[in-house]
Amino acid sequence: MVLEARSYRLVLRKTTRGPVVQFRVSVPGARESTLVRMGGRMAEKVFSHMAEVLKKHNLITEETKSENYTAYRLNLEIGPSVGGYLVMIRRSRNPEAWIDYFEGLITENPYKGGRAFLSHALYLSVDLSKAMGVERARAQLPPKVLDSVSAGFKVISKKLWSLKK
Repeated sequence: MVLEARSYRLVLRKTTRGPVVQFRVSVPGARESTLVRMGGRMAEKVFSHMAEVLKKHNLITEETKSENYTAYRLNLEIGPSVGGYLVMIRRSRNPEAWIDYFEGLITENPYKGGRAFLSHALYLSVDLSKAMGVERARAQLPPKVLDSVSAGFKVISKKLWSLKK
């Protein structure tokens, strides 16, 4: 499945309940929606590292920045991979352990096929949620689907590239 997106955005919102990373997609003929949300004590650190790596490789542009809100527009070719990475790490007990692998997966050095692998995590999540007929609450993919895909893709990545997490 390919998302016909006009744009992808990576957003950090600081709320009273803590920081939340959001992966948003704008699809032709529909409003922008949040597909993946990730909160927790490491959310801001994960967001900052992802933004730093993507800036380094000229894959994002800053859109909006304030005290409680930061948004970046992602290049179309990298958007699904970033979304897939968030799917993969969102329920990790220690998301910080996966931070070091982000650049290697996005640049495919040394993890050949990393971008496609991460993109498929997002596409599978979208396809499964549609196939299950699950109503999306608050315009995001169902947590049950995201948790299942996340668990499976972590196992695959560990086996495929001998990752130690």
